[in-house]
Amino acid sequence: MSLVGIDLGTSSIKVVAYAADGVVLAEANRAVPGYRPEPGHWEVNVVEHREAFRAALASVGADPQVRLDPPVAVSFSSSGREVFPVAQDGTPLGPCLMTPDIRGDDVAAETAARRSPEDWFRLTGHVPRRMDPVNRALWWRKTDPGVAANARWFMNWHEYYSLLLSGRAVVDWSDAGTWATYDVATANWSPERIDETGIDPRWLPEIQPNGTPIGTILGQAARDFDLPQDTLIVTGAYDAYAAAVGSAAVDPGFVALACGMWQSFTMPVLPGWPVELVHDGMNVFPHPGPTGFGILATDPNGMSVIDWVRDLVHLSIPELEAGLAAAGPGPGHVFADAAFTPLPHVLAIPGFGGTFSGVTLASTPLDIVRALLEGIACEFSLSLDRLRKRGVEATLIRATGGGAKNAWWLQLMADVCGIPIEVVAQDEPGAFGAAILAGVGAGVYGSVSSAVAQLVTVSRRFEPDRERGALYAGVHARLAAG
Repeated sequence: MSLVGIDLGTSSIKVVAYAADGVVLAEANRAVPGYRPEPGHWEVNVVEHREAFRAALASVGADPQVRLDPPVAVSFSSSGREVFPVAQDGTPLGPCLMTPDIRGDDVAAETAARRSPEDWFRLTGHVPRRMDPVNRALWWRKTDPGVAANARWFMNWHEYYSLLLSGRAVVDWSDAGTWATYDVATANWSPERIDETGIDPRWLPEIQPNGTPIGTILGQAARDFDLPQDTLIVTGAYDAYAAAVGSAAVDPGFVALACGMWQSFTMPVLPGWPVELVHDGMNVFPHPGPTGFGILATDPNGMSVIDWVRDLVHLSIPELEAGLAAAGPGPGHVFADAAFTPLPHVLAIPGFGGTFSGVTLASTPLDIVRALLEGIACEFSLSLDRLRKRGVEATLIRATGGGAKNAWWLQLMADVCGIPIEVVAQDEPGAFGAAILAGVGAGVYGSVSSAVAQLVTVSRRFEPDRERGALYAGVHARLAAG
């Protein structure tokens, strides 16, 4: 008996099969190209994404270890705010606009203006910006009415692949929560906000709780992917929340920090969250853990910025690690705010960009990269400070992603935050979290909490050095001043 978790990312599809005890049986990763036809545009060809999905799932399904231990359920970790038009027969009618794509600010402004930010936050947990699926759908209707008229659904990856595998277009609570038409009080679509936005209700998929069986796999899909005919397809979660499950950061006070291309984090929160969080750029969406909801903060200026500048200054990872190991305890002489990509909750403005200061002819490539690592770490600590002032206290950080391999950076984050950081042993927390939800839906595990307590392990822990953290007070002050 095994479980399959599928991480539906923006740049790759990761499929992992796990035994019921969490041991990896097989995995496959297929890249998905992104296209930037104009500055500020970023889109993915849905057909290419689908082919990557098919290839990765077929590879895992055919693996000898998986055939010896057949899957009982499949679920998803999905990048939740990206939608695209789909016809009745499942044919994609256009590309998927990625979250950082700046098209649609005008549409988003019209939607957001219908009520105050505080009211939006109470009703939906977020203010609908351009990446909100509602605004993406309205943008399509405004710019290509023909496509909108032929669309049966506007789908995220989660519901698209649930349709492909089960024949039902179903979205989980956490992914549905990214829509301005989702009502956190009823856990369903809001007729009032459907009416006021003008969204065609037919465009909206069916909603089910996280970790709920959708149905058994279609016969042809079972044959295509070498999966048993009775394999259950189960609702998953928004990728940040799936990764929180995969890193056992599901209880109050736990922070699930994804040190990936984006520097994003989630924190479980009980209903009745402070409405003032809206002014701090936070979102609240349904969470598959025991609290039912989770705070989400997203910053596109993560490893995407670090990788960009390393390539720019030709600094290899071994050179970076060696240089950081020899660095002193305080900040370097170069300062960087690392704000090179607009935040999702902020409108793009002309002339936007990150800044460096303190650069001299003596500055080295290491100084430039180090400044960005310091800026990102201190910005993360400022976010936790803002939460603390709202009465939401962080006590432990669980880190995942490529950036979590940099021990110097994690120690710095622990120091400036004043909070221990643990690195989970699982390499793919999103896929692992999806597999756990598949197991909950199939009855393999009694609950998310019991599953993560049994399965998730920690490989490293970083205790905070508050004296070193205090040396970064000046960096904090400059970032806080904007």
